[in-house]
Amino acid sequence: MATRVFALTFVSLLVILGAAGIQGYIWPKQNTYSTRWDKVNIDDILDSKRLLQYYFKCLMGSGPCPPDGQALKRALPEALETACAKCTKSQIEGAAKVISFLREFQPEKWEELATKYDPDEKYRKKYFEPSPDNNTA
Repeated sequence: MATRVFALTFVSLLVILGAAGIQGYIWPKQNTYSTRWDKVNIDDILDSKRLLQYYFKCLMGSGPCPPDGQALKRALPEALETACAKCTKSQIEGAAKVISFLREFQPEKWEELATKYDPDEKYRKKYFEPSPDNNTA
């Protein structure tokens, strides 16, 4: 009985605080990819030839995959299709950093990944080529 009273009191308190506009911990938005790996230091991976090669082989399916690499492999096709609609802000920033790095400093790795995950080049056209109605002249 005491447990029910406590639970009812707790729920009532949450409802009252919510109605008063008081905010507590901000949870990640719903329907996003797991934020478990958002704190992975991407710079450390990009600065290390060994780590970069490890993750590259993971994504290419030619080597072992750590748990974060497996999660990325699972999410990547959907993220490409939906323009990263389920990505958190840090995931979008991390993806942009990796893509920029690979395109600039490792173009051969970029091409291999792009060919594997975008064989028809539809995402490259969608995300990297200016749209015809984007007149900047």
